[in-house]
Amino acid sequence: MIKQSAVILLSSLLIACSGDSTVEEALIDNEPVVSGLTIERAEKVQEVFYTIPSPMETANLFYITGAEYKTEATNSIKNINNYVTSGQKALNLGVYGADVSYANIFDQSEQSMLYINCTKKMADALDISSAFDVATIERVEENMNNRDSLMVIIDDAFWIIDAHLKGNGQDHLSALIMTGGWIEGLYIGTQSLDRENPDAELMKRVAAQKSSLASLMDLLITYDNAEVMAVKQNMKVLQTAYAKVDEKAIDPVIIFKITDAVSKVRAQIIR
Repeated sequence: MIKQSAVILLSSLLIACSGDSTVEEALIDNEPVVSGLTIERAEKVQEVFYTIPSPMETANLFYITGAEYKTEATNSIKNINNYVTSGQKALNLGVYGADVSYANIFDQSEQSMLYINCTKKMADALDISSAFDVATIERVEENMNNRDSLMVIIDDAFWIIDAHLKGNGQDHLSALIMTGGWIEGLYIGTQSLDRENPDAELMKRVAAQKSSLASLMDLLITYDNAEVMAVKQNMKVLQTAYAKVDEKAIDPVIIFKITDAVSKVRAQIIR
């Protein structure tokens, strides 16, 4: 992802990040709505994009530490019908999107397809069927054994989702999708830690998410939406745990407090 130094609106940032004409067209069509964001929120969105890794980046961070794939760490596909409100659907669209990245980077093709189907169902439930249309699913099936190509397809779908929501004045749902994906990525990473002999590099990766959490909380606080406010309140336990992190001297006790905290937040999201 290309990171630009100037403080610009999200629409410009996304167009600069993507080389896909379909995505660009979707964003251009919705430009007037994005420009209606408050200056404060636009700045917070910019900050989030600088500091929060994508689900793919998060999965890769933990992959390179030598962590093993754990099927039980992902959200069960049996939960797909539990999500009724638009906020729940958005959060778990992010969760399942992170699960796709996790399964894909560990070359779990069958699991990847299951979670792609879950993301499609969540997108459809939010009336964003264009993100995972027939052509997209066909491309997914053709590239199931090509990790890089598959993630490009999934990333494109999420750009379209983001543009659609902003174009319909639902940018708070985009924030919830981002939140769900980040929480799931952090949860998966912490579940890979061995409490008896925690990997130093993996703990370092977890500790480094302190700035990501701060940026995300700063974004969520700009919304008055009830579901966003509820998520923000639930995440305070994670904020408290991270407050004690010293990235120069990582304490395993604090890292496992983060592990427990993110488990609680995630449980609220996927229930």
